[in-house]
Amino acid sequence: MKTIFLSIVSFLSISVLAQNNLENDLNKALNSSEKSSLVELVKNYPNEWLPKYYLALSEVVSILEKDNKNDSSKVLDEAKSLINKLEKQDPTNVEVLNLKALYLTAEIVQDPLTNGGIYYPDVLETYQKALRLNPNNPRSILGLAEFNINAANYIGTDTTEDCKNVKKSLALFTNEKPKKNEPKWGKERAEELLKNQCK
Repeated sequence: MKTIFLSIVSFLSISVLAQNNLENDLNKALNSSEKSSLVELVKNYPNEWLPKYYLALSEVVSILEKDNKNDSSKVLDEAKSLINKLEKQDPTNVEVLNLKALYLTAEIVQDPLTNGGIYYPDVLETYQKALRLNPNNPRSILGLAEFNINAANYIGTDTTEDCKNVKKSLALFTNEKPKKNEPKWGKERAEELLKNQCK
């Protein structure tokens, strides 16, 4: 009995140590501007979701901000591969669903006329699935609202409710208490939307 107890304590100690190492390494990688830091982290922690999440997020954001215009197809393929792995790992992870919707949005941005019709329903469905799993996730609420606000430029829909949802997300961001290094981005984006597109 004592041996079993010591084995459990030892296992827990190793798990805590590995978790602390991940948190420290992830913190360093997120504070670095080098993509290679995140790539290395994915290799070092193949079973952890956060390194893959942040690497895919950085790639998708680079496309949305047009930092990678020349290599956009390659970058999006890399992001898609990571997101597929994350979905297999945990198909009900709301943050992964938010990331997937953002990736699909980046696909639309590449060629709105062609890809809009292909990916538009998928973006809506992905955010709606995330909201069914957690109706109070601020990134899900903000992501769907922003997507609708941007789509309104093409299809002319009313954005009153979407702007209300941006305000709702802002309140949720303020009260959000994520675990260390878990996603907490979006508050600044909500403030920007309210200032520029929800006057």
